[in-house]
Amino acid sequence: MKHTFKKIAATLSAAVMCALPAVNALSANATASANARYTMRKVYWVDGSANVKKLEFGFTNQRGGCSPATITTIAPGTKSVGGSAGDSYYNCGGTLTGYGYIGGPALSFSVVCDKPSYYKEGSNVYCRAYKANGTQSFNSVRYSQAFLVGDLSGNNVIDGYDYAILDYALNQFGINSYGFDSQVYIWGNTVKKYQMDIDDDGDVDSADSALLMKYISGQITRFEK
Repeated sequence: MKHTFKKIAATLSAAVMCALPAVNALSANATASANARYTMRKVYWVDGSANVKKLEFGFTNQRGGCSPATITTIAPGTKSVGGSAGDSYYNCGGTLTGYGYIGGPALSFSVVCDKPSYYKEGSNVYCRAYKANGTQSFNSVRYSQAFLVGDLSGNNVIDGYDYAILDYALNQFGINSYGFDSQVYIWGNTVKKYQMDIDDDGDVDSADSALLMKYISGQITRFEK
């Protein structure tokens, strides 16, 4: 799917970072350094047949070596988000009310860390779905395990081999939208299609391969979301 300027602008405006801690709130559990390069991401999907109108969500991640989460609302709608920082964990959350019914990739949390192993979720991680009349919709939300953005081969290294996997997938399969279970098999690697959505906008296209190449070549040093 070809990106338009309007779509890119809407995608960028949908990403919000949870509140940063005040200077006097810093402790031995320091946040990610300025050189942190590893983005861990967790994505949530909504069953399009469940008539979901609103999501309530929360996310908590360890401060040590990691940033506050960036919340990206992939599904179009009105969002309200906020956050805070304790001594050991960042907390954030909010709501997303869809312009229509919410379906497919709906929102994500992205955390930048000094090392992938520093990523750790707290206990207050959830996403609840509600219908237009306010009734909670159970079993209509699915989510990925946290994954390292750009690491398509699964070896905790982001390099030209990962780019080759993405480039091959785009040329062979022409991937655009994706579902929770969508995956491809490439050169012995099982890759979830959502892992190929590098720019986190709900589809996989040439913009993702371009962004991955910028990271690998050093033009950018991290995926902010």
